[in-house]
Amino acid sequence: MSVTLYPELVDYIYQFCDDFKTVDEILAGRTLLYSISDINKQLLAVSEDKGWYSNEPHIQAMSADGFMAFKLKVVERIYNEHRDELKLNLCPKCFKITRTPSARQCRFCFHDWH
Repeated sequence: MSVTLYPELVDYIYQFCDDFKTVDEILAGRTLLYSISDINKQLLAVSEDKGWYSNEPHIQAMSADGFMAFKLKVVERIYNEHRDELKLNLCPKCFKITRTPSARQCRFCFHDWH
């Protein structure tokens, strides 16, 4: 079965497939969260000390196009490299992604497999 990436599947993979993210991808994702322009500089310094934010050029480059572009790049890489390893919770009727790994009702066709 061939699955194409659609917005809900992108969200699912980004949120629930952390095991396939690289260390740099995790750090770049966190850096994007802490890159809010009005963030307290003291909080930013603490975040950097704890490893939640990075000024490293390659991390900044990964997140330069914003969160949505970054998320799509990460998900495309994960999907292309680990397609057969991903534990996707797909609806048994329409084969679309559920909201969470433990969901038992489809958000698209409303099929229920409790």
